[in-house]
Parts: sequence; C-alpha cells; structure tokens
Amino acid sequence: MSKPARNNLDVSLVGQWPLQGDCRDHSGHGNHAVNHGVDLRHGSFNGSSAYLEVPAAEALRLGRGDFTFAAWIQTQDHPDDVVGSVAEQYDPDRRRGFTLTLGASSGGYQGPGSDRQVHFGIDNAHAGEWQDCGRPNPSSNYVSNSLTVFDGKLYAATTDATNAADRGKVYCHEGGQQWADCGRVPTVNNAGVGPLLVHEGSLYAVTWTYDWTRVLDGGYEPGRVYRYLGGTEWEDCGEPGGNLTNTCAVSFRGRMYVGGGPLKPGVYVREDDGEWSPSIQFDSEGPQRCYPHAMTRLHGHLYVGFPGVYRFDGESWEFIGLPTTSPHEVLQTHSLHAYQGKLCSGTWPEGKVAVYEGGETWSDIGRVGEDGTEVCALVVYNGKLYGGSIPRAEVCRYDGGTKWTSLSRFYSPEGWTPAPPPRTASDPRTSHEDLCEWSRVTSLTVHDGKLFAGTGSCTSAVLDAPCDVRGTVFSMEAGRCASYGSDIGSGWRHLAAVRRAGRLEIHIDGRLAATSSAFDPDDFDLTAGQPLRIGFGQTDYFNGRMRDLRLYNTAISPSSITQLASMMKCE
Repeated sequence: MSKPARNNLDVSLVGQWPLQGDCRDHSGHGNHAVNHGVDLRHGSFNGSSAYLEVPAAEALRLGRGDFTFAAWIQTQDHPDDVVGSVAEQYDPDRRRGFTLTLGASSGGYQGPGSDRQVHFGIDNAHAGEWQDCGRPNPSSNYVSNSLTVFDGKLYAATTDATNAADRGKVYCHEGGQQWADCGRVPTVNNAGVGPLLVHEGSLYAVTWTYDWTRVLDGGYEPGRVYRYLGGTEWEDCGEPGGNLTNTCAVSFRGRMYVGGGPLKPGVYVREDDGEWSPSIQFDSEGPQRCYPHAMTRLHGHLYVGFPGVYRFDGESWEFIGLPTTSPHEVLQTHSLHAYQGKLCSGTWPEGKVAVYEGGETWSDIGRVGEDGTEVCALVVYNGKLYGGSIPRAEVCRYDGGTKWTSLSRFYSPEGWTPAPPPRTASDPRTSHEDLCEWSRVTSLTVHDGKLFAGTGSCTSAVLDAPCDVRGTVFSMEAGRCASYGSDIGSGWRHLAAVRRAGRLEIHIDGRLAATSSAFDPDDFDLTAGQPLRIGFGQTDYFNGRMRDLRLYNTAISPSSITQLASMMKCE
C-alpha cells in the first residue's frame, strides 16, 4: 500500500491513522490512538480482542455538525466471526453518538450469513413509533424465525396456513405493507419454511415443522434445504440429517451448517459434493443434552444451543454449560447473539438473557418483558441490544445491568394476564389453551436503517390461534440509520460514512450506496464524551484489516470521497 498523499482534503481533517507501522494521528492534531493488540504493521484486527482507542478531545467533538469517517477495510473470504464494528464514538447509557458496523442478518434462531452488510447510525436517545409493515402471507399466523436481508431486500418465510396452497411460502418486502410472493418452497409434507440464510452469494430456505404439539404424530416428513433461483423458483439442495424440525442454520468458514431434531438431534454440514453429513449428533438425555434451536458464529467458533450450549472450532465440539444462573428442569435456549464482544443467550421459561463468561459460566443480565417467558430473538441495532419475547409478542431494549425497557407489546389484550410458564413437563398451571393465547416475536433484524420484528403464534399452527396481529411484521427507527444490505465482498473496499445536512450517507468505493431518512440536525447532538474506538463497538471486535482511517469535521463532497477512494492501492 502506498503512502497517503496530502492534498486539499486535509483542511477539515481532524484525525488520520494510516496504520502502517504505528497508530499515531498523522493529521497534525495530536489525536494519537492507544493500541490494544492491533498488528500495526499490517493494520490487522484479530476479531476477538484487538482495537484502537483515541481519547476524547475537543477536535473529536462531533456535536450537531456534519462529519465524515472514511477507511479502507478488508474482511475474511469465508467468515468465522460476525465481522464487527469498524468505528464508534458512542455512549450506550445515554444512547448518544455514532456507530459504524459490518454484519449480516441473524434474525431469529439462525446465525449470520456469509455476506457483509454496512450499518451506519447516529442517536441522541430518539425512538420512533412502530409501523405496521403488513402480513407477508394472508393465511398464515406465523412469520418464521427468518427475517433475512439478501441483495438489499428483506425476506420473510412463513409457517402453516389456513389455505393449503399458501403453506411454505417465502416473501420479499416491497415497502409499506406490500410483500411479493417468492413462491412456495417444495415442502413435501412439512408445515412450512423456517430459517433463511445467505450463504456464498445465494439465499437458502430450510423447511421444517415447528409445532411441537403435533410434530411427532402428524405424519410429517423430514425437512430439506432449497436455494432461491429468483422469481418463484427454488432448487432442492438435499436433506440434512432426516430431522422434522430443522431449526437453525449458519454460514461458517465457507460451509453451511443446519441444526435440528427431534429424531436425530445434531448439527449437519453440507459437503463440497452437495451431500450432508453429521458434524455432531447429540444425546437427547442427560445434563449435556442438546436439541439445536439457536445457532451463531463468533471469534472463530460455531455455537449451538438448547438447552446446553456447545461450540465448534472447526475440528471438535466442546460443551460450555447451561446459559443460566439458576438451572431448572425445563430450561431451553432459543437465541444466541454477539453483544459488546461477548456471546449472549436468550432462554425459556423466565425470558432471561445470559452472557457467556468462559468455561461453563454464564451471568444473568435480566428478563425481556415483565412477564416474559422465552427470548426468541436478539439483535444489536444502532448501538443497543434488543430482544423479542413471548407471551405478549414484546420487544425490549437492553439498558444496562439487568434492565430491559419495553418498547412494544404487539399482542396484549386489555385485562389479559398470561398464564405462568410450566415448571415441569406436566405443570397443571398452564394448559394447551393458555399456550395458544400466547404470541411471540419470532425474529428481529436490521434493514433499510430500521429494526424489523416478525410475529407469530406460540405453536405456529393455524388451528391454535387466528391470523390477527400474529403473522405480521413491524418496524421502527431508533435515532437515524443508513444500511447497505448487499454483500460488499471480502477484498479491499473503501468505506465512507457521512453526516450531511440532515441525512446519513454510506459510500462504498467512492459511490453513494445508501442514505437514511431525513432528520433535523438540531435533534442529534452527538457529544458523547466517549473515546473514538476503532475496531470495537457495541456488536463485536472487527475481524479483518484497515488502512488510512480519516475523520473530517465536515461532510466532504462526493467528488472528494471519490478522490479518496482512488488515492491508494491496497494489497
């Protein structure tokens, strides 16, 4: 990589870190970074602990003004991590500052895909109203744990339907309350489609029967995996393990993994020849049993859980404990997600979230909803962790300690008191009718600068609950956020995040790629009093390389961004 040239762009430059042997500020403002394990010779960030920290200074106070953060970045060819945060100056307690992150959808049970999407947000403790984004499937009460962004579009899979022809369909959001029918995935004799996953440039759908009350005696057949060919066409990619309920999927080191049960609980991998083989098959009884429901990848490992959690380093599997501080008979694990560089797990029956601390130790960070029972989805959006739960189809925001702030209860009839969760398999306090009244947030993901939530009934069966709010998708915007929902690839890319006169912009390789909705600049004072962190943030540590990081105290022109993107050749 050649040395950066000095030019008229330097006038508004308040920080420049070439990362070619040191982490000093070459702008002349003295905003030198403190190195926390970054390989400065190569600008390499290890994804698990390395980052740079630039102490707070007057020159770095962004306030209400425009600014530009620009950098060259390079990520893994076949990710074994969540990619993570490029840069942020953010106070999570006050919800104030900016965040710039790379990641992929992991909307419900499933883990992230192999694509690298860009999210750039600002906030000053602003939370918008929830918007009704319509019902993807008119005769289904269950948006599956599946909200996934592929090639810039939001997709949703559905389960069961009052109209048999609608069973097992996938839909694409067209804006407002409009959804385009992407065809019926050949479900053979399954209840519908569960996980969706972006893997090596394609969108995949995994069929399942989720309804645990009927799955074993309903005459259902094992689920399969299909690749989307466009329009309404799907290509059969085989059967992973012969399970009825394929609950989770993830892209890990260039391969697709699918987990499920209950007949052969395990994780199955698609080999280079297209065939499926077991990566691990679990015991269905005992203290280390596992029936895979939740899956993710983080820091070079693949994780799967329900109730116990296991991790895989590419060679062997290791049990890492039960994600709770008070084990009980009916513990279940329903979501796994990265937050502030650590693995978080959402559980049943108390709706608790736990953080992995190493060994087999987990710590409790609170309950999602005052009477939450199950945390079906976790996601980090614009600097904050959000969780979705049963029984009120509730979305909450994590506000530190053990505090979760309720943002919406999509199903909560006036005067209704949900039955308590069963404490044993035959607990008489909770009947089947009680469970049928419950509703869940099935999925959370980020798209078009907004947080999207899918809803569903408790069992997923249309026999148990009507198509009311169940089966609907909602969205809200916290602060302002711009998202680029296509894969930027693994090679060197020039990335610029710009706040310009009431809008946010993302530029990739010198071209405008995404913008936010408009805002009043006076509403967003970003003075956070926090250091500028490079390679670490509210999601995770950055996994990859960076060069020529620049911070300007103005919105530099599009032509200047194009000039920046052509100034250097990275190798």
